[in-house]
Amino acid sequence: MRIFGIVFALALFSFGIVVMRIEINRSGRAISQLQNEVEIKEARNQYLKLEILRLSSPETVSRLAREKLGMVPVKPHEVIWLEDK
Repeated sequence: MRIFGIVFALALFSFGIVVMRIEINRSGRAISQLQNEVEIKEARNQYLKLEILRLSSPETVSRLAREKLGMVPVKPHEVIWLEDK
């Protein structure tokens, strides 16, 4: 009876170790996947920051206004100044 108890305890202990190893491996894969996602998001963020800088330059704004919206620079005689009251 005592040997059965020892064997049962060892089996239970071994089962616990196996379960812990499985969980550690699963957690490691999840961490690796999340780190990969973070790297992808950081690269995308860097790209978008550069895109903002590129698109917000005065030259780009003027070019896009002409090409996409059909806007043209105003001529001095077309400007009407209103006085503040």
